Amino acid sequence: MLKNTVLLSILTFASRVLGIIRDAVIAMYFGTSSQSDAFFIAFRPFDLVRKLFSEGVLNLSFVPLFSETLEKDGRNRAIALAFSFFCFLSIAGILVVLTGLFFAPLVIKIIAPGFIIYSYKYGLTIILFKIMLPYFWLVLIAAFCMGVLNSLGSFGVPALAPVVFNLVVIWFALMISKYFDTPIIGLAMGVTIGGLVQIFIQIPFMIRMGILKIPRLKFFDSRVFKVIKIMVPCMIGAAAFQINIAVASFFASKLDEGSVSAFYYADRLVQFPMALFAVSASTVLLPEFSKKAALGNMNEIAQLFSAGVKIVFFITIPAMAGLMALDDKIVALLFGYGAFNANAIQQTAECLIFLSSGLWAFTGVRLFVTLYYALSNIRIPLYSGIIAVFLNLVFCYLFIGSLGLKGLGISVSLSAMAGFIILFINIPGTVNIDKFEIMVSACRSLFLSVIMFFIVKQAAFFIPAAGNNKFLFGAGGIICICFGMVFYFSANFFISSPELKLLKNGFTRNKL
Repeated sequence: MLKNTVLLSILTFASRVLGIIRDAVIAMYFGTSSQSDAFFIAFRPFDLVRKLFSEGVLNLSFVPLFSETLEKDGRNRAIALAFSFFCFLSIAGILVVLTGLFFAPLVIKIIAPGFIIYSYKYGLTIILFKIMLPYFWLVLIAAFCMGVLNSLGSFGVPALAPVVFNLVVIWFALMISKYFDTPIIGLAMGVTIGGLVQIFIQIPFMIRMGILKIPRLKFFDSRVFKVIKIMVPCMIGAAAFQINIAVASFFASKLDEGSVSAFYYADRLVQFPMALFAVSASTVLLPEFSKKAALGNMNEIAQLFSAGVKIVFFITIPAMAGLMALDDKIVALLFGYGAFNANAIQQTAECLIFLSSGLWAFTGVRLFVTLYYALSNIRIPLYSGIIAVFLNLVFCYLFIGSLGLKGLGISVSLSAMAGFIILFINIPGTVNIDKFEIMVSACRSLFLSVIMFFIVKQAAFFIPAAGNNKFLFGAGGIICICFGMVFYFSANFFISSPELKLLKNGFTRNKL
């Protein structure tokens, strides 16, 4: 598990670094302007669909059934199921794209209630939305390929696809956008072309494994309806965080110009450690859990899950502390160039503090939902997701007036914490997981991370101002990050932390 997780984490790290570079390029050229607000609002539904299917819904609804079919009924039956589901996604995606072309103005009214109708920003958002509509179908097929290849033990190619997507978008932002009177249109075109390239990378491997050939058994597999039946509750249970981020963005459209963009950039920084560790671990764990559940090996699932949760919390909790300690420094270092001015930096940093405070809950929900769905338990994650989404709507409504953008960050974090608590309390009794051991592990990491937070916060005062010398400013930020990491791992080594030993043993066994 650790070997595949490390491979996936390395490629995910490359994708996220390129994603940060992509966002830095967008920030440098467009800052927090009306054009960037229009782009991020238009892009948000497609980004939500990408995260729902690539990092959650499809994996949790389709992969367990595909893995179970592969184990019990053989490869031919599994291929028949995969081909049928591929046809269903293709038809559904094309219908949504065609419908979206006609109802784009209505969609923008709903997702951007703060945009004045018939204003420049409103009209531009509709144009960008229509340009990126084909990306909806493309991301469905790319996510399908990713889920199937992961189930067959191939993690490298699916993880490489987002890397290429980011490269295409960066190239369009730098080289193509300048040829348009409204440069942000070139960026929207890059998103659509990038989605197309993602599919082209994975399709050859799907063909090589015989997945896309027409099965001999029958053209349509009735179990596709079972996947669809599971998929709907999965959209709420597995992706409550992504839904809440989208909802908060829609509320941000009611605030001052640039608020949508600032919230997007803060979210991207929080997503970095989350995707790097939690999503990578859950992607590897899900097929393993599904196979072991099909064979009834519950004790192995309990051991594997406990180890995975402790390692992910061991890494993401100090990452949360680091983001909160170096909030404005990180934002200035990554995005503070060109059109991204001091006000944009401050606005994004304030949102980042409150949004990153829920990082431990975001990652925890991601892992626990993976366990529930691998055990075919849909009800508890569904209830947890509904409560989290409802609480987020209430908190956003209550906090936006007095706290503005900061209130939206608090709302998303508090709702995620509530969802995590529900999932943690209701762990299925069939899996004997030691909750107390997980709590002790998380508290140990939290205690050391709090100390690290104050140390790094004090060290950050010695970083030279960004305007004087960018190199010294960047070097100072990197030194603070390294200093915090050295302290955290040294402290864990000094107290003989079980998590550090677990991590070390995993690397040693896999000869990494």
